[in-house]
Order: sequence, then structure tokens, then C-alpha cells
Amino acid sequence: MIVGDSISHGLEGDYTWRYRLSRNFGKHGFPVRFVGPETGTSVLPASRPGDCPARTADPVHNGRYRPGIDFGDSRHYARWGRLLHEAKDNIRDAVAAHGAGHLMVELGFNDLAWGVSDPGRLTADLVTFVRRARDANPDVQFLVANVVHRTPLDSSPGLADIITAYNEGLPSTLAAMSTARSAVALVDLDSAYDPGSDTYDGLHPNSVGEFKIAKAFADSFSSAFGHGRIDFLDPVPRTADPLAISPPAGITATSHGSSISVSWPHVFGASGYWFYWRDVTAGQGFQRSPLPILADSLELPAERGHIYEFMVSGARGHQETPVTRVAVVLGGQPALSLAGGQGGR
Repeated sequence: MIVGDSISHGLEGDYTWRYRLSRNFGKHGFPVRFVGPETGTSVLPASRPGDCPARTADPVHNGRYRPGIDFGDSRHYARWGRLLHEAKDNIRDAVAAHGAGHLMVELGFNDLAWGVSDPGRLTADLVTFVRRARDANPDVQFLVANVVHRTPLDSSPGLADIITAYNEGLPSTLAAMSTARSAVALVDLDSAYDPGSDTYDGLHPNSVGEFKIAKAFADSFSSAFGHGRIDFLDPVPRTADPLAISPPAGITATSHGSSISVSWPHVFGASGYWFYWRDVTAGQGFQRSPLPILADSLELPAERGHIYEFMVSGARGHQETPVTRVAVVLGGQPALSLAGGQGGR
């Protein structure tokens, strides 16, 4: 059972490193069955709550993989935004419910990046995680990855040092927990992973990153548990195979008195949408959302009698599509809607 966060869950349109690992086991003829409550990738929701970002939309877990691939053995226990601090509380039930004999664990980035845990607390949560998994299966075997670094963030200048501090203490922690009956082995993911070239956004794996993560787990599995030679067979590609997303097919803005609903058709593989708006009556130029919108729609306040214009583009990491045509709406008018199609400004 693969237990992870967004790096393991994957975004709609990804192959995922889980797929690469499954293919490698298949090429070796090694009898592995992947288990867990999930089967797909993460998908942006249709809408987000009115009090976002204080409350986020419920995630969608059953997204599709890269078109054209056959990934029948896709079960897993990875979720976008997952915390080890949360996973420790439900891993006992998950192992019991799905009969996992091996756990491949890729967790911890969100705990450290979001300030949920410092290295000491994250280490304590990992100890609890291992203990509770053993409560369900005393013979369960563990492969535990260290935390990957990401490209620098101005908002988190100390994150790299925090990740390094956790990773430096991890080998001794795992060694102390490992037993003859239930081994706990390290996967040195951080050394194999280059956030500058192996990701599409500074953190999440592109197709090269997927190969590298799968190789790190496959090779560690082979060396740790001695199940014959099942080292990773596929050569890691030199360049990524990016998914090119399409622009949104249009945009619709509807006035509801003191607010305006803006929506657009879902873009397959989008990680978010850049939203552009202006208050024509106030003489504003177009402004872009400070961060991508993580849903296929949003609700905005409106002044009665003001004319507003909106455009949207699709995003997948650093990739941005052309914007839609402009949607125009008059604030304060009930159920008044105007739509814009594809095209530039």
C-alpha cells in the first residue's frame, strides 16, 4: 500500500510514479498487488466554499491518468494535501481493512511546509504511525522516504533547513524502529530528486520525476527485502513528457444582486486557473489573481450598477494557456448573465 500526499496521489493527467512502479514489477514478473481505498488522481473541484481560503473544497480523488495508459492495478492510499500528522491516526484501520503487507510511505512535506510540525514532532508522528500500523499487522514491512526539497519559496525562507534537519535524523529513527519481524527501511528520495528539473511546479513530479521516485522505491525494495533482483528496469528519460493543457472553452458571469458567480468548463489536467478581472465603472485595468483559483468557478462581491469584465486561463504548474474572451456583467442585476468564449483579450 502506497501511503502518501500529492507527490504520490498525482494530478489528473499524470502517469504517476505509482504507475511506473507497477510496470516495473510487471516487467520482472513479480507478484505484487497494490491495495488501498483510492484508485485515481486528484481533480480540481467544480466550486469552492464562500469562506475560502479559511475553508477549502472537498478534494476529488478519482481523477483520470494520462490518456492512453492502462493502469488497472491503481489502488493506493495517497491524498493531495495529506499530513503524516493525520495519517498516523487512520493507518491502523487502513492496514487492517486492505491487508497491506508492505507500506511505501511518502509523507511529511506538508507537515513541515505548513508549519503543522517541526522535525521533532514529525519524527514522533512517524514513530506513532509505525506502531499503529503494526497493531493491525505485526509483520508489516516499511519503506519510508525522506522529505524532498522544493524550489525556494519567498514565503518560507527557512523551509529548506527544516527539511534538511528532519532528513538528517531520519536514518537513526528508522534503524531504531526496525525489527527482524517488521523491517523499517529508508528510501533516500531527496538525493534522487531535483526540484528544478524533475517537477512541473517546483515540487510535484513531471514524467522524469515520476521515473526517479519509482526507481528509488523499487531499488530500495529490492535491497531491503531481498525479493530477488527487482531493480528498476526502465531507463530514466532525459527530458520530461509534459501534458499540454487546453484553454478553458469559455467563461460565464452571472449577477446575483450583491455578488457575481463566475464559472468556466473544466480543463483536463489543470492544477488551477489564473483569473483576470476589472471594474470598468471604476476605471480599473485588468488584475490577475495573486494565486491560481483551485476550482472551476468562484463567487465575487459586486457593486450595484458597476460593469465588470472577467477572463480566465488554465494553469498546470508554470504552464499557462491563453485567456478566454471577456465576459461582461452588470452588478446588482438579479440573474443577469453574459458569457465569453475562447480567444485572447
